Amino acid sequence: MAEVKINGIKCGTLWTAPHRLDISKAIKKGKNEITIEVVNTWGNRLIGDSKLPENKRLTKTTAPFRLEGKPLNPAGLFGPVVLQLEEK
Repeated sequence: MAEVKINGIKCGTLWTAPHRLDISKAIKKGKNEITIEVVNTWGNRLIGDSKLPENKRLTKTTAPFRLEGKPLNPAGLFGPVVLQLEEK
């Protein structure tokens, strides 16, 4: 999942294809600041926590044995990010 902000204005949250949203309410002529905040997967959170001391963990699960020794799953922003102009 990813939350998109343009110039500090929330434009939406994406989690399914086609991963597109309308940013016309926030975009302006000239320089713009684009912020994309991406969350990690639940599996990666559990795997990461399992490597921490118990008092530092943020999550609890009844099934940690399934994650032991597993590598982290690919996660993050897979680019490219493209701005498309739509003629109206």
